[in-house]
Amino acid sequence: MFNGTDFLMQNCNDINECLVNNGGCKNKATCVNNQGSFACQCQSGFILINKTICQDINECVEKTNPCGAVCLNTNGSYLCRCNHGYRGDGFICNDVDECELATACSKNMTCTNFPGSYSCSCILGNIYNEGICISEDTCLNATNYCHPLAKCNTHQGSYYCHCTDGYEGSGTDCWDVNECDQLQDKACPPFSHCRNTNGSFNCECWKGFRDNGTHCQDIDECEMGNFTCPDNSTCNNTEGSYNCTCDPGFSGNNSLCLDIDECSLGLIHCPVFSNCLNTIGSSICGCWEGFRDNGTHCQDIDECELGNFTCPDNSTCNNKEGSYNCTCDPGFSGNNSFVLIFGDGWKASLPLP
Repeated sequence: MFNGTDFLMQNCNDINECLVNNGGCKNKATCVNNQGSFACQCQSGFILINKTICQDINECVEKTNPCGAVCLNTNGSYLCRCNHGYRGDGFICNDVDECELATACSKNMTCTNFPGSYSCSCILGNIYNEGICISEDTCLNATNYCHPLAKCNTHQGSYYCHCTDGYEGSGTDCWDVNECDQLQDKACPPFSHCRNTNGSFNCECWKGFRDNGTHCQDIDECEMGNFTCPDNSTCNNTEGSYNCTCDPGFSGNNSLCLDIDECSLGLIHCPVFSNCLNTIGSSICGCWEGFRDNGTHCQDIDECELGNFTCPDNSTCNNKEGSYNCTCDPGFSGNNSFVLIFGDGWKASLPLP
């Protein structure tokens, strides 16, 4: 414990925040400790943002071009450089007279200086060609020397003959290049023929393909409807062609697709109490009279339960597999007979029991 007198005797010392993580000052910022506080300070060329981060000042943008020519910003400062064709310290730049250099222009040229640049022009009677000035009639002298399919090219004050594209030879004699033989299968894209022409060649797509601008693309005859298939068949596209396959339930016979009689061939196994019935392209199983299809097999129809029967008075209907019969009730006996009508319309005259 302490009393008020003890508390007054305690000393309060300043905390140096800069000792821990530079006080939070970043990016070349210097932490300066103060009594009871601290501050972040930036070097010249930087500005303090958010009280802790030093950000570079782009002097080239912030100031009205401090240079006399090109201003280049650097981290914390900037540089000044003269434009091409000038020299100096970047603040003061003077034009370079390139025409003072003996190598500025080639032979037979006149050099003209401009602020920051220069130009070279041929002297009278000469023309510019490939960096030099030559006599205007240089290639005129080659008219009877070069082949009609060759071009005259000037070179270092003289000339030479060069066969034009698609031809080869010495220049005084030129002949066609057969690109198809020379390039083999590299001349044209796949699925095409190479046709040589004078000075060039062309590529023709195979039958069943078309030129899409870059390569030969397969023509889908089935999609375009450009095919001939028999009835009951489907068109199948193949690379460069197509074929026809008979639909399910049909078989090919030369150029026709004929119905397959699955019943006569024993290909269909129908449930008991039913017959196999052939249809075009398929077959069905039909239940006998007196039976009905329950989805899995043929089930007996109970005519007595459904009331679908004809019996005389004083008799009872008795269901049988696929049919029914009538028996006289107790105390009654059959007299003569009655007509029994089956579900398919078949009639029979039966004696009453």
